[in-house]
Amino acid sequence: MTFIIVEALFLCGLAVTLSLGRDVWLLDVATFFWLFAILLAALLLVVSLFIPGWAGKILAAVTLAVSLVPVIALPAAPDAVSERKLRLITANLYVDNPDPREFVSFLVSQQPDIVVTQETRPRFEKAIREAGFLPFENSGDLVDTDDMKIFSRFPIRSEATVKEDIGAEPLYRHPLRVVIDTPNGPLVVYAVHPDTPRRPGRWRQRNLYLQTLADHVARESKAVPVVVAGDWNTPPWSAYFRGFFDKTGFLFLQGRSWPAVTRFSMRFEALMTAGVTIDHVALSPVVGMVQWRIGPKFGSNHLPVIIDIGWPQANAVAARPAPVRG
Repeated sequence: MTFIIVEALFLCGLAVTLSLGRDVWLLDVATFFWLFAILLAALLLVVSLFIPGWAGKILAAVTLAVSLVPVIALPAAPDAVSERKLRLITANLYVDNPDPREFVSFLVSQQPDIVVTQETRPRFEKAIREAGFLPFENSGDLVDTDDMKIFSRFPIRSEATVKEDIGAEPLYRHPLRVVIDTPNGPLVVYAVHPDTPRRPGRWRQRNLYLQTLADHVARESKAVPVVVAGDWNTPPWSAYFRGFFDKTGFLFLQGRSWPAVTRFSMRFEALMTAGVTIDHVALSPVVGMVQWRIGPKFGSNHLPVIIDIGWPQANAVAARPAPVRG
């Protein structure tokens, strides 16, 4: 009877989190640890096999099924394409990372066409610039772009900081939008890094950030390839993560059926599987995926995400200018 009570309470907790997570800060934050909920549900099912009676087994199976709902509800993945037209790397460099050499060496080995960084410090900015193979970059001070940076092998036609709508609650951080003239036509890249939802006020800011981002991304031309990349500070199990894809119709770029860990605790670095998945790439429907993979450790508490993508020729299509921050 005790086992069944434990199962019932756990099942109720999962159901409440799924149904009310969008409205309750602590419940949404709990989705950061959803992997552990799935593992615990699986463990309960295994234990139930050794307990007499069917009630515990049925309840355990239902609990596991409910825990897998966010996995089943992940946004659709892009179509696979055979020809790579561009390689993009996004990475949170970590503010206390003292030495850029390991990261720059990684970039040199991968030869990306575009690099999107978060928590960028001047030492990293300078080192990437001096590597010499990414001659174009967004302008402005790092403070003005919330410590985000975009480097490109190809010219940057335009850039803008995406602002909140008039009369809306002010955003403390803002996405960065650039249009890059690639050999295959214009590509729109959004660099993102909303606030971490560690407190209710910061949670509301993150949610407003994602909603504002979705509103602007949804207005992009359907013919122009668009990439949204960065540290979203949001796990894929969150209702706010799914809300972005519901609003935009974009595709969730991942390399396998289960999202890989991209952020881990440096204190428990050996337990990489105990981390969370918050570094994401979203693609407009016109963009296809060739390959997705995680890069090596380089002194940050995040792992870089490497994507190879392709899309139809779009030279005749002009990318729409975005609103700039006032």
